[in-house]
Amino acid sequence: KTITRDLSLSNLTSRYVDYGESIRDTCFVSLELKAMAAVCMAVSLCGLVGNGLVLGFLGCHMKQNSSTTYILYLAIADFCMLLLFLLLMLAVLNFSLFCLYDFISLYSKVVLAVDILCQYFQLSSLAFLTAVSVEQCLAVF
Repeated sequence: KTITRDLSLSNLTSRYVDYGESIRDTCFVSLELKAMAAVCMAVSLCGLVGNGLVLGFLGCHMKQNSSTTYILYLAIADFCMLLLFLLLMLAVLNFSLFCLYDFISLYSKVVLAVDILCQYFQLSSLAFLTAVSVEQCLAVF
């Protein structure tokens, strides 16, 4: 019998190589992440202004019916979600300033809590959109 083997695989090592060992600064926030956080903050601020106008208009100046109530609740959920996104992006930008090893665990817990709240408000806004759509479809019939 002839045993053949692929010679290109003969130079592999069985040793584990950690490519992250050259990273010394755990508090480094890249420039791309800072730029993305700034763009997200600008979009969040525009959305907060728009939802604030909707809240002011529907909450104070319009007669309440079922459609306007759903839209008002949708604007409240979107306003809260955008406010949490803004706070999360501020936390990302300030992470490099307050990077003390005592605060990293607290920072990760705060980011997790804000993330869960953002998901809650996003799902509730989707539920309000569904309710508005169903109501409008039933109004046609």
